[in-house]
Amino acid sequence: MSDDNTILLQGKLIVGLTGNIATGKSAVMRLAAERDALTIDADKVVHEIMDNDEEMQAALAVAFGAEIRKENGRIDRKKLGTLVFNDPQALQDLEAMIHPVVRRKIATTIQESDATIVMLEAIKLLEGSLVEVCHKVWVTRCSQTRQLERLRVCRGLDTAEATTRIKAQSPQDEKVAQADTVIDTNGLMRDTELQFRMAWKRLPDPDQVDSRQIAAPTQPEVKQLTKKENTEDAPAKTAPPLIKMERPDNLQVRRAKPTDIPAILLLIQKATDGKVKMKRAELLMALSERGYFIGQMDADISTVIGFSIDSQVASVDELYVYPLEMAEVTGTAVIAEIEQSAFNHLSEIILIYLPNDTPDEIRQIFDAAGYITEPKEQLARNWQLSIEERQPENTFFLLKLLRDTRKG
Repeated sequence: MSDDNTILLQGKLIVGLTGNIATGKSAVMRLAAERDALTIDADKVVHEIMDNDEEMQAALAVAFGAEIRKENGRIDRKKLGTLVFNDPQALQDLEAMIHPVVRRKIATTIQESDATIVMLEAIKLLEGSLVEVCHKVWVTRCSQTRQLERLRVCRGLDTAEATTRIKAQSPQDEKVAQADTVIDTNGLMRDTELQFRMAWKRLPDPDQVDSRQIAAPTQPEVKQLTKKENTEDAPAKTAPPLIKMERPDNLQVRRAKPTDIPAILLLIQKATDGKVKMKRAELLMALSERGYFIGQMDADISTVIGFSIDSQVASVDELYVYPLEMAEVTGTAVIAEIEQSAFNHLSEIILIYLPNDTPDEIRQIFDAAGYITEPKEQLARNWQLSIEERQPENTFFLLKLLRDTRKG
């Protein structure tokens, strides 16, 4: 790596978010994103570097052994974790290698964003240097019973494994003691939202806070598919424009709320002819973990779309429209809203996963909006990895380039 330098972050209010596993951090991040904050998950930044940074992959293989690399070059995080977490010196070496690169990527992302409020999530925020960048520290907490419930329902863990993961973390009280704000997520989602709104109103004006600095080495020129390789067959460098449409006065597009659950469940049942069955508790948990947009005419909801953003890739893998003739109106409007949200959060691409038997009415809205098909092998590497990890069975994908940050 090269010599250290400093990135100055001016006019940015940086809120650090931490808390133990399954205490509601994702819900708080979603609420912040709804208020146009830039949300960054430091752990996902680490994963992205291990998945895509070929120079870092090579350096880690030299330091910890070639066996930690998979055949595709990515770091096998499970093997690496087994090595370092049983060896304090090895863990220290790993952190010394990767943390400066993580800091630089986070700083660059903040600097390039137009957002004036940043929420930075890190499970070990208080133990590392990133806490020094934060103007405020928020901590989520809940009972162990709620943690167990969420780990079983949302992540499919059995009780023994969930308990092991909870006990492996430092006590909640240690984090709470260092917090400027504590969000208790034991209650209903509306209780969490109320606490969030109150805390949000107390945040200082971004223009009035002091500038923060992040010292990190200059990122070297890295040879990887997201930068230089395979650009001839990749989508065009000039991204198609975001969807623009004339909206009827009675058309509304908004994020789903817990109070919408009965209407969403009914719509899913109608749109899939009863093939997709989701329980109220499952949908409630899903609402706290990811984003859903609703499209409605007057009081009638006719479109529900679930989406997520991870490592500059926006993904849509749930789409329900009923009746189908509303796809052109509410379906198009919701996709337009998701595109704008993904663009605002610096996503490079949006991927749409559709069932193989998707009706023509649904396919047509994406054709009209400029979505295309591309062989996966011709896409940038991090996009390929996202497809491999996220594409549901019996689906095909469409894509649209939102911005092209590749060089050359």
